[in-house]
Amino acid sequence: MGIPSALKLKKVNVFSTNAFRFFRKIGLRKRFDYQSFLLTSLLLIAIPKVGISQSSNMYLHTDRDYYFPGDTVWFKGYFLSEGLFANNLHNMYMKLIDTQGKELLQAVAFINNGVTASHFRIPSNYAATEIYINANTVLDSCADSKPYFKRLHILQIAKADGGMEPQGKPILNQGYLLNIIPEGGVLLSGVKNKIILQVLDGDGYPGKADGKLVDDRGKVLEQFQTDSVGLAAVELTAEADRDYTIEWTATDGNKQKNILPKAVFGSKINLVDQDSIVLVQLQTTKESENVFVSVGIGKRKLFDQELTLKSGKKINIPLQKRDIEMGILQASLFDTQQKVLSRRSMLLEQERVFLTPQVTFMGEFSDKSEGKINVQLPDGEGIAKMSVSVTDIAIPVDTTQSILTDLYFQPLSQDELRNPQTYWEGAKQKDLFIQAHKWNYTYCPTADSMIIDPILTIKGQINLEKKSFTKFYEEYQNEIKKGKKGNIPARGASFGYQDERSDRMQYTEIIFDKNGQFTVPNLIVFDSLDTKFVQVYRILKFTPFKVKYQFYDKKQFLKPIYYPQSLLSERSKLLSGNQDVERDDYLRDARGNRILQTAEVTSTRKQREIDRLQRRFQTVEPHTVHEPDVILLPLMDSVVIKRSQSLRDYVDRNLQNSSTIKYLLNGKMVIDPKAMNKTVAENPLQNVGVARVVEEQKGSNISFLDEDVSNYPYLKFYKTYSSAEFTGTNVLLVFEYSPAEVDRDIGKSEYYEKIMGYMPITEFTNKVYTTAKERLSSNSDNRVTLYWDPYFDFEEGTKNKAFTFYNNSKNKGVYVTVEGLTSSGKVIYYRKAYK
Repeated sequence: MGIPSALKLKKVNVFSTNAFRFFRKIGLRKRFDYQSFLLTSLLLIAIPKVGISQSSNMYLHTDRDYYFPGDTVWFKGYFLSEGLFANNLHNMYMKLIDTQGKELLQAVAFINNGVTASHFRIPSNYAATEIYINANTVLDSCADSKPYFKRLHILQIAKADGGMEPQGKPILNQGYLLNIIPEGGVLLSGVKNKIILQVLDGDGYPGKADGKLVDDRGKVLEQFQTDSVGLAAVELTAEADRDYTIEWTATDGNKQKNILPKAVFGSKINLVDQDSIVLVQLQTTKESENVFVSVGIGKRKLFDQELTLKSGKKINIPLQKRDIEMGILQASLFDTQQKVLSRRSMLLEQERVFLTPQVTFMGEFSDKSEGKINVQLPDGEGIAKMSVSVTDIAIPVDTTQSILTDLYFQPLSQDELRNPQTYWEGAKQKDLFIQAHKWNYTYCPTADSMIIDPILTIKGQINLEKKSFTKFYEEYQNEIKKGKKGNIPARGASFGYQDERSDRMQYTEIIFDKNGQFTVPNLIVFDSLDTKFVQVYRILKFTPFKVKYQFYDKKQFLKPIYYPQSLLSERSKLLSGNQDVERDDYLRDARGNRILQTAEVTSTRKQREIDRLQRRFQTVEPHTVHEPDVILLPLMDSVVIKRSQSLRDYVDRNLQNSSTIKYLLNGKMVIDPKAMNKTVAENPLQNVGVARVVEEQKGSNISFLDEDVSNYPYLKFYKTYSSAEFTGTNVLLVFEYSPAEVDRDIGKSEYYEKIMGYMPITEFTNKVYTTAKERLSSNSDNRVTLYWDPYFDFEEGTKNKAFTFYNNSKNKGVYVTVEGLTSSGKVIYYRKAYK
């Protein structure tokens, strides 16, 4: 690790009066050593702020932990940058991965002010019992960073019949082991040392033990007993020429002995928590040693510095907690050859970072009964972004991880975290849990300016089928030049778009470059869009083409797949960068539909057009229980494309017995006078009624059959038609474009496609039974997630919030989960069963 020249300490003979006042104010030490204090004070004023950290932490809270195949997973994402909600992030890139290494989904979620909320679907044919989420942002630029990882459990019906309780702790290997971890990684001679003891069984799970520390003369120096997660600590002032032993007995009754490593003459770094500050404490038992100090929080480097240590002189570097975000503080000490001498980690604010809200439950458990929950934040906390879920108690929960462990532990862990939340809660001394684990001490690179994470918009490229694009572009430029002579602005291409909730397309005009590339500005796509692309200049309208759309940069999905370490032995081939994994050339969208890159390919172009037109005209179509016998799309008819023709000619060509057809135009019946004249009744009284109908139709669309067929994009023919208003045989529903939608250029080349954008933003529908009548008259309620609110936020001045949920038909109890973050980055976590 190199030493930045801007950070090197220059030796000067000036005492800093302001620094002295600062140390006296915070009460750093009662008695000061001039030399060690001089080094400390100079260090404080010699460290400039260099660059900007480029890292983020994330957590995904899902509505529950266990799902069935075909279920929808609702989630909220939390994103922190330097301990606060990340306001410079817009995009979370997510993969859904099966146990064989296949990517089932690639999607982008939209981040707004540090949070996102969306949903996706577990494939209905998914057969495994676990499925994995990998996610990352553009700020995860560390060379060794791995994607955020979350495991979801899948309940298979055949396996769930025997009960849906989660598997308990594995059968343990009774061969207990003792890990001896000197604080700072080194046992120094002649000074007091803390030694962390960790008892594990052969499978890596904690075990209980009690024992004692004994010197080589048989004297018992200290006794200990591990807590419920196998941790304990002893203190020892060791001598280099003495031997020390840990004698201990595990729960299996076997007595064991472990010899401590030899005490040495060397240097050590330590972190000391003192109320509002943390001391980075340096000491050596050598006469003198030149060292290099590096300190960071999480993946962000705070400072590094070159110093000289001397025996008997401790150097204390104070860090104000208020100036550092919450997270794992890491300090490293190197010699001049960059060899690690000592390392120390601690969770900053570890006694206050984890907040438990006060939750009050009121209600009972019966068929569709009502429950009320009130949530109150701890005193002193007023602003928080939170999410809450209530699930049926019959579905198990996973309490092994939480928002705390995913945000602060997982990004830095070298090894798989086994039940980190359970062990954290069980540790009597939280700091021992941090010191006993192996953390990654490398930091993300810094930059002079922030990485920009823009909101994604649609990009595309026009590809001609039979013509050189260079020649095509020349013709396009010629049309622009002709327009300039008449002061006519340049035209581009017409881009139409329509989401699933719109009844018609909207249009904008886009300009493309000499390579056919273009962007659609100011269009943020959520879920999917039906698109239509067509040239504006008439001379270019009839050139066949296709459009290749792109929503995201595929490079953002190139991070290697991350699996839990427990799968490494079985999937080593899959985990070696995933180069050899065979994958289909398609992914699946949030509904489980097959998609190719960003284009949906589950239906033909004709079917997509039918779906679009059905949405467009559904408000004017009379309701019927029958399916149409024939659906006609004139604008996709090759004969219509080649030459103009009337609707009458088109109907005669495509449908038999056209003279007997009754017509409904945009849902209203109209009479064809020519057809009426062919079927004049012999009884004159009958003709009177027909004449009256014709008279009523004057001024309307009785001549619509002679209009150009291009005005009528959608026809539905019924041999038998039945509705509340119209009954008869041979009925043709004709749907007409509005004047603004009519395109007179029949035969032009158009390109239709469905493109995928950001993951859908749709509110979860919380079931409500407002009256007893509703509960009694409704069908059986089999919901598993009873309540989900990803935006259960507390604003300034809000002391508590409440919500109401309704049970399902067979409810015997619920799990209530509340998670979130305060504006200062403190973690909120609550999970409890009520029954």
